[in-house]
Amino acid sequence: MDCRVPAMRGALRGVLAVAITLSLLAATGCGNDTKPKNDYVAAVNKAQADFVAVVDDTQARLAQNTQDSETATSLDGIRTAAAGAVQELRAVKPPSGVGPLHAKLIREAQGLVVAFRKAADAYRSGTSARILKAKVDLKNDVARVNTQINATIQELNSKLRG
Repeated sequence: MDCRVPAMRGALRGVLAVAITLSLLAATGCGNDTKPKNDYVAAVNKAQADFVAVVDDTQARLAQNTQDSETATSLDGIRTAAAGAVQELRAVKPPSGVGPLHAKLIREAQGLVVAFRKAADAYRSGTSARILKAKVDLKNDVARVNTQINATIQELNSKLRG
């Protein structure tokens, strides 16, 4: 009897679905500040789209993983994509009045990097108990971060529509 924890396939699909439900910003600027707001929205949306593209690609590979090491590599790919999105967000100059919210969005997005790093490390360990805990933790961490990001995006949208 094989007591190994199977690679994260079906369980991760739900986690990834949560991770990619980040709401897109939609600014309806007023007056002379429309262009900076729209540029900001475009840059944030691009960071999100880049992340989602990697998640979509990785999700297909995760379903085929049979080894813990393969799952760890896939999770590292998602972590790298999340880190790339964080870097893209850091490079964006937010329009006047939303700097603190933009900084909050970056901190929250960094939470995805941490969540996927912890899960990849657990799979790399090959320890069944750590892997089982990582599955639960990843689902919870991503759900928490997703809720935080969506709330921040709603705040950003309110401020941008001002």
